[in-house]
Amino acid sequence: MFKFNHIIKLKNFAYLFIFIVLGFLLFSKFQVLAQERQPILLKNADSLLGITSNNNSQVRNFIGHVMFVQGSIVLTCDTAIQYINENRVELIGKVKINQNYTTIKSPKINYTGDNKIAVAQDSIEIQDTANTLRAKTGEYNFETKIAHFKKNVSIENDSVLIYSDELIDNTENNESFSTGFVRVFGKKIRTATVCDTLVYKPNQSFLLAYSNAGFFYIDSMRQNKDTTLHETLTNLSDVRFDTLSVFSNTIFGNQVKGQEFYQFLDSVEIVRGTMSAKCKRADYFKTGDSILLTGTPIVWFDNMQLTGDTIFVLFPYQTIQKVKLLNNAFALSFNDSLGVDKINQISGKYIDIFFEKDSVKSILSKIEASSVYFIKSDDGESGVQRSGADSISISFEQGNVSNISWKSAAFIDYYPEKIVTNPKEFYLPKFNRRDDKPKKRIFPSKK
Repeated sequence: MFKFNHIIKLKNFAYLFIFIVLGFLLFSKFQVLAQERQPILLKNADSLLGITSNNNSQVRNFIGHVMFVQGSIVLTCDTAIQYINENRVELIGKVKINQNYTTIKSPKINYTGDNKIAVAQDSIEIQDTANTLRAKTGEYNFETKIAHFKKNVSIENDSVLIYSDELIDNTENNESFSTGFVRVFGKKIRTATVCDTLVYKPNQSFLLAYSNAGFFYIDSMRQNKDTTLHETLTNLSDVRFDTLSVFSNTIFGNQVKGQEFYQFLDSVEIVRGTMSAKCKRADYFKTGDSILLTGTPIVWFDNMQLTGDTIFVLFPYQTIQKVKLLNNAFALSFNDSLGVDKINQISGKYIDIFFEKDSVKSILSKIEASSVYFIKSDDGESGVQRSGADSISISFEQGNVSNISWKSAAFIDYYPEKIVTNPKEFYLPKFNRRDDKPKKRIFPSKK
């Protein structure tokens, strides 16, 4: 019995100790909350218009050089209405709120002291050391350093100017999340990006665009002395875009020490002059002006169709210099004068295509190279030539084949026109003609 009673007493003591600890923690929490509740204090006003009381609530009206403070937050305006019991003020006319390096401006702001949130319904602007944020409506939390802006939103710094329908921005870690009709314009490197959702981290030179994402280079932009950059980029009438445009579901952009890199993912469509392409993923490197296509890539150039497991396009100074097809390489060449089904073909493990002044200069197929060439010469000779070798090289002049050479283990079969009743019987294995070539899209000014 003694042991049983002793155990009960020990349990009661344990419960009592837990109750005391919980009570102390709750008391401490309430005490901290009470200490954290800072009143909004008036520091200056030219005059006090009046004091009213309603339901035990005091309301004061101030006018002229009004200033309030709450800890490190300084609030100034032309006129103000202070709700004492609610710890809230309505600031009206040339409103400015400062905290350290962050400044908010608006014609009218409702500021609540308990949660330190400023709300504006008629234009708002936030400036910090790096960015300027503007919008029609918005709120800013001085505790969390998070801004939530809506309608005609813009964010600008030395590198970019971003427009969107809605924005959530953390001014402390310099990260933003934009949604709606998002447009991003690069200022140092003239680029333009459009999407439905954007994550932007300037401290990490990081940009991530989701859904209906498109990318353009700006070739030139004319800005009149009476026209602001905002006005120029809003109507786009004085902006000329480069011929390169890339659309995909997701765009990842990064600039490190001036080395610009973009990655395009899912349903990628590329158009640059007479070149079009489709793939699942494209990696673009500004340094060297090259793009790597993977995920069933396909490229169309003039009258050619190019496929391979991987395609590498090199275009320094915005002029196509070389295209490399890696593994399962296949090139088709269409010539309307030969007929619809007479399509010249070349395949191999690797194919290199060299360009000069944006025209094909030569094609080199390496390792297990094969070709099908439909002949129609000036002297009336016609038919089809099938060949194979370790490598096949084809040279062009003014768009026409000028020379074909074969190297190592070569074979050549020629079939005259009279026996070529069905050109498709001579096609190479893995022949696959595609007619889903993407068309150039314009940068949208409105949605």
